[in-house]
Amino acid sequence: MATTVAEHMLYLAPAGWVKTAIEAMAAAGIEVVAPVEDENGDAELRPVTSPDGLALNNGKTLLPLKRLLFPESEVLLEFEKRADGDVDVEAAPLPADEVVVLGCRPCDAAALGVLDQVFQWDYDDLRYRAHRERTTVVTFACSKPDGRCFCTSVGGSPHGEQGSDLLVFPRGDGDGRSPSDAILKVLSSRGEKLVERLGAAVQPAPEGTEEPVPPAIEPRFDPDKVKAWLDEHFESPFWLETGLRCVGCGACSYLCPTCHCFDIVDEGMWDRGERRRNWDCCSFALFTAHASGHNPRADQGARYRQRVMHKFKYFPERFGRIACVGCGRCLGACGVGQNLVAVLAEIEGKAMSRSQ
Repeated sequence: MATTVAEHMLYLAPAGWVKTAIEAMAAAGIEVVAPVEDENGDAELRPVTSPDGLALNNGKTLLPLKRLLFPESEVLLEFEKRADGDVDVEAAPLPADEVVVLGCRPCDAAALGVLDQVFQWDYDDLRYRAHRERTTVVTFACSKPDGRCFCTSVGGSPHGEQGSDLLVFPRGDGDGRSPSDAILKVLSSRGEKLVERLGAAVQPAPEGTEEPVPPAIEPRFDPDKVKAWLDEHFESPFWLETGLRCVGCGACSYLCPTCHCFDIVDEGMWDRGERRRNWDCCSFALFTAHASGHNPRADQGARYRQRVMHKFKYFPERFGRIACVGCGRCLGACGVGQNLVAVLAEIEGKAMSRSQ
């Protein structure tokens, strides 16, 4: 195979190709991370060495792909007090071993574009970049989106390519571990390198082979109309009314593939410790609390407004894209039934009625 990127080249992978891929990666010393069914029946991304227990047909994982690149808690540096009273400080080593993520969904991969812009924008986050550069992302196209999916409302698709190195179109129901066969679509040099490693396990698709048509997902709101209303209604009583239904638990943020708020804290004993970066959430009451006691977002309405405004107004204005991929995790996670899609559809309705 040529060494240049065979972008969008199609390959056919016969039954058993997942097992072959995992074994080939293991032989090369590469860690494979894939969805595995946990004790509650949910799919979680975990290191695997065989296809046993894989949950490739279970849809989205409970937690998003972002946790592999932006961990829930991560050591940035370690410090230790010496006998002479001085302090030694050492940065935590950067991750370097190669990782292949096998079986995430297009919405999770698309979210990487949001994280890339945040962590490699005005400051190049070395830890994030190290995670990103060592990771090859193999996504499985969605054939049966669930009722919470709304990727088409935010510019995505069940067969979306953004953020993926290799896009897989499984053919046949398979057994949840290894689809009967599949079409593989190369999208980057990383994807091409992975196909090369699979060797004879995959073959170039015959001329005329076509990609499957993505399943239809009817858009549920218009983000342009939503933003037009947000531009003019920062002080609307709508936020207080909507915020009354939010308890500020942060479940939506922690399951969101694009949320990226974090806090940095020092944890240690009297003579040594660690500086850690931990996930945080703008829905928490103390997120913007000042040392003086002042809090610019003093109520849950203001905090819920920030969440919606950030994703659908501030981020698009700064980076030219919505900070939401429509995965629908937040719809199922909310303990009080707060439905982001319903909120956005209501905002669109307000925008429409105002323009008439």
